[in-house]
Amino acid sequence: MYNTARFSRRQFAGGLAAGAALLTVSGPRLAAGASRPTLLQSYKGVRLGVITGSIVGRQEVFPADRDPIDILIERCQAVQAAHVELVSVYGPSPPAVVNGGRYGQVPDVATPEYLASREVLRQWRLAEPMTRYVEVRNKFQRAGLDLFSYVWTVSDDYTTEEIDAGFRKLRALGVKMFTTNQTRILVAAKLMPLAQQYGIYPSWHPHDNITDAREIATSKTLERLLSYSPEFRVNLDIGHFTAGNQDAVAFLREHHDRITHLHIKDRKRDHGPNVQLGTGDTPIAECVRLIRDRQWPINVIIEREYLGTATPVDETLAQMNYLKSLLDT
Repeated sequence: MYNTARFSRRQFAGGLAAGAALLTVSGPRLAAGASRPTLLQSYKGVRLGVITGSIVGRQEVFPADRDPIDILIERCQAVQAAHVELVSVYGPSPPAVVNGGRYGQVPDVATPEYLASREVLRQWRLAEPMTRYVEVRNKFQRAGLDLFSYVWTVSDDYTTEEIDAGFRKLRALGVKMFTTNQTRILVAAKLMPLAQQYGIYPSWHPHDNITDAREIATSKTLERLLSYSPEFRVNLDIGHFTAGNQDAVAFLREHHDRITHLHIKDRKRDHGPNVQLGTGDTPIAECVRLIRDRQWPINVIIEREYLGTATPVDETLAQMNYLKSLLDT
């Protein structure tokens, strides 16, 4: 059912070659007086973009003499991504926690070392200045990019004061939503009043752990969250949703008015691996064409988790070209 308009290896290679002509892995500096690359605010009526983790190598170290945000902006321009979800502001490094859980969540057993280091991190977050967030916002605005969302995991042991500080940083960054990443359903009650106060939407992001009731993974859990608050939205990751044997097309049809953006990746069902776009079970074509045909204001964002063999920019540009090819038919 999902074989419509798949990219061949030759087509992906062509996209990679086009990307190689645009920039190297570090990203080029624009020459004085040079015009910035043309950015399409939409393609066939669909707003295409990227989450910045897609254009950064897994072990990449940025040059010491350049602001990583400047490099990310150049790479967003190179892959023609007008709409951007930011993973990090690359400010001062926060204190590390000891014996922490996975992906920024709480551990199953909170050791004294964890609790002590977690409190240090909490106080650091409460005192972190807004200067870097304002600076990053201004850089994206000057570049003509739509910085529309930030990635923020609110772990189960965030205090109300800590969440409030997080919303103030989002406000300084200028975004109207954030994707909840690894946030679990337990903190929904804490987020509701602050989302309303600041007018910033938590956009709940599903993974594929459908057996843990605390996790965001199933249609039923997302619908439960949407029933909690009119401020809640969904960042539908159609790859993870498919890997958890959920129906992304059906959810998109039913809840399109509460979906802020899709994360585009391709995975196999039954918790299968990430694969190149067009080779897995994720209904990418059906979803993006539905948004095109119904003219829904939903951003379509590449979250590249299949690594490939080329540079992050070249691989991401090939995926962007793949999405365009789907929208052309």
